[in-house]
Amino acid sequence: MAALTGEALPRHAPLAPSAAGAPAAPGAEEVPKDGFGGRQLLAASPERVWQAILDPQNLQASIPGCETLAQRSASEYEATVKVGLGPLSVRFQSDVTLRDLQPPRSLTMVFVGQAGALGSGQGTARVRFEPTADGGTVLHWWVQVQLSGRLAQFGNRLVEASSRKLSEEFFERFGRVLGVPAGQLPPPLSPWRRLQGLLARWFSVFRK
Repeated sequence: MAALTGEALPRHAPLAPSAAGAPAAPGAEEVPKDGFGGRQLLAASPERVWQAILDPQNLQASIPGCETLAQRSASEYEATVKVGLGPLSVRFQSDVTLRDLQPPRSLTMVFVGQAGALGSGQGTARVRFEPTADGGTVLHWWVQVQLSGRLAQFGNRLVEASSRKLSEEFFERFGRVLGVPAGQLPPPLSPWRRLQGLLARWFSVFRK
C-alpha cells in the first residue's frame, strides 16, 4: 500500500517467497528478485476484508499521510498523499488502478505518482486474502517500488525502508478501520530454520 503514496513497482510480484530451487506448483506465482512483503492477520472474513479494502473512505483512513482520495470508477482512484522521504516531505498526486480482481481472493494495484520537479514513481502491489479456520483472514502483500528523477537519488535502501514502514502502518490502520484486532505475522520459516528449532528442542530434553 505504499503504492498509494506514489512510489512505484515495475512489474507484478508474488505474494510469498518459495524455497530456492523448488519447482513451481501449477498456477503458482513466480517470486521476484526485488521488492518486499508481509502478512497481516485480520479477525474478519475474506469477503468483509475485500469489501472494506475497496471502500474509498476506508482507504483514505488507512493510508498514512493521505490528504484526499476519490474514486473515479469501479477500478480507478486518485489520491493526494504527503509522506516523509529522508529529509524531505513529499506530496504525491497519484493515480491507482485495480487489476486482476478475483473476489474475495486477490487483486493487483497499479499506480503512478507525480511529485512535480522532484520526480515520479510507478509500481505494483499484490494482495491476497487467505481464509483461516476460525473465520478470519491472513492478508498477504508484496510490493515493489521504483522512483525516478531527483527522488531516485535517495537510493534503494532508503526508498524500501520508507515504503516498508508505510505499508506496515497501512495494514495496522486498516485493521482498526475494520474494527477488529490486527497483528503482523512473522515470515514463514525456511526448512533450515525449522530444523534448527527441532534440534534445539531435542537437545533441551537431554539437558533436563
